[in-house]
Amino acid sequence: MSKSSQIAICLSFCLFISTNVFSKTINVGIDLWPGYYPIILAKHLGLFKKRGLTVNYKLPESTDNMLDQFTNGQLDMVCVAMGDAFSLYKKDNGLRIVMITDESAGGDALLARNKTEPIANATIGTNLEGFGELFVQEFLKQNNVDPASIKLVHQEAANAVNALQSKRVDIVHTWEPYVTEAISYNVGSVIFDSSKTPGLIPDALLANGAFIKQHPEKLTLFIEAWLEASRWWINNRYEGDSIIESEMVMMPGSVNLDGVKLYDQDANIRAFKLGSRMQSLKYVTQIYIDYFVQKGTLDKGFKPQDILDDRFIPRRLKLN
Repeated sequence: MSKSSQIAICLSFCLFISTNVFSKTINVGIDLWPGYYPIILAKHLGLFKKRGLTVNYKLPESTDNMLDQFTNGQLDMVCVAMGDAFSLYKKDNGLRIVMITDESAGGDALLARNKTEPIANATIGTNLEGFGELFVQEFLKQNNVDPASIKLVHQEAANAVNALQSKRVDIVHTWEPYVTEAISYNVGSVIFDSSKTPGLIPDALLANGAFIKQHPEKLTLFIEAWLEASRWWINNRYEGDSIIESEMVMMPGSVNLDGVKLYDQDANIRAFKLGSRMQSLKYVTQIYIDYFVQKGTLDKGFKPQDILDDRFIPRRLKLN
């Protein structure tokens, strides 16, 4: 092979690398949930761009669709309640929880068609194989109801209104803004919310195994931009709310952080530390592991460190 041919091949390879690695568009799936909206602000404010990142966020029609897109590689990262990570791990054991976006502190709720009806013998809908199951179990525990006396069925949070109206369920688990939607349609009343389960529902950023392996530096920059946007939003609530409502084509006043506790850089660092209380992510993760192992949906021997990875959370980040 001539020297000119070798040079041409080298240049072609370098062009391929620059196009497919360094210029990669990062695709992130998010649900309708205020704790995930810093990604909208980070993009609008140019915080990704100033770090050389091209980021697209996507809002699939349902959580199930979003999770399918994540496991089949259409999404590099996804924002979900931490408890949903365990069912996804079975399809990609390289995925990791790399950041806590927020904690549900009242934003998740159980709504009943008739709150005077007894809980025993009720059909309760939630997203199965995830955090919703533990949320329901805690509700039953706090109300001294035998879990064997209720029927638990799979139900998308986005379809809570229809589930109650059609009487498919007696009680449904959903979150904001769907809680407010159900109340406005007068189809259900809140009988329990996540303010009664502090620390149980952290929401997380999950990165798939391929993205972590191929783009670790981009992951750190992405988290930096997210955290900067989150801090900016806290300090500029009115402007931030307006930007999000405009980008999401929402009615003015639709966005609020009631029942949502955003996690900043320091909160993430603290959460990933070892501990024996609900403030420790490892402690909460072990609660989920024990539950899913008991159910038989997770292998014995699974440890929190198998799914938690705080390497990409910046330790020295100056936020504007």
